[in-house]
This record gives sequence, C-alpha cells and structure tokens, in this order.
Amino acid sequence: MSVRIDPHVTALVLDEARLIDQKQWAEWLSLYTEDAVFWMPSWKNEAQTTDDPVYQLNLIYLPNRQGLEDRIYRIETGDSFASVPLDRTTHVVGGVLVTGQGNEGIEAFASWIVHTYGYRGTTTRSGSYEYLLRETPGGLRIARKKVVMIDDRLEGAVDVYHV
Repeated sequence: MSVRIDPHVTALVLDEARLIDQKQWAEWLSLYTEDAVFWMPSWKNEAQTTDDPVYQLNLIYLPNRQGLEDRIYRIETGDSFASVPLDRTTHVVGGVLVTGQGNEGIEAFASWIVHTYGYRGTTTRSGSYEYLLRETPGGLRIARKKVVMIDDRLEGAVDVYHV
C-alpha cells in the first residue's frame, strides 16, 4: 500500500486535537477503543526511542483506555500536579497520512506542535504521532497512539493533553 491521504482519518486526528484543546474530555475519550494503548516512549540514544513499553523507560505508557480514563479523572478532580491549574493548549496537527492497512486496522502518521500556556509559563513541544485506527460500529476509533516527542529533555510537567 502506498502512503495516501484519507479524509476520514484526517478528520479523526484533527478532531482529537480540537477536543483536547477545548477540554471536552468525555468526547475525547470516546475516540479511543476499550483496549486502546497510549504510549510516549523515551529516547534510547540520539537516533532511537525505546521500543518496548513494558520493559523500557517511557515518558507515558497507558496500556488500555482505563489508564486514559484515570488520567482524565485526575485532571477533572485536581488530583494531578501537572494539571493544577489546568494549562491552556493549542495543538497544530498536520501531514496526516495513511501509511498502511492490515487485519489490525489502519496505520496513520501525523506531525504535531503543541503550545502550552499556564502559570508555570509557556512551552512549545513537537513531534510525531503514529496511530492504529480501527473501524467500530460507532465509526473510526483510535486503538493505539504512539507519541514521539523530538525533545529528549523534558522541562516541566507532561500529561496526555500536553502532547
């Protein structure tokens, strides 16, 4: 399969960014399958990220949607240090491409920049997203999201809405 643009995939990826920026947490969670994995690996060296989320260091690893729901619960209740007070964000997502399709679903790639503003100051981070998307009765949903941040040194807190 050659790399291609798919308007349904692009709409899902852009809608996810919109929902995060608008803090519409329930709607954002609804974009994920029950078995969804949210993974942000750390950098192993200058050219490679870690490749095993279970046995290697990660910046974020949530092995199912329950982990995402827990993060949102902590954000909404103020139980997350990274989220009190809640930063404002702007996600700029582009270059959304379908890179493969198989029995597991549709593989997609996108580039991102997120600008964050809060009482701790401003931060701009960037990187790429790798998705596995699955068709469900409710429409196209995210079964796996890998967030690769180009920074190898973090300054400040990072939570699911910061990337």
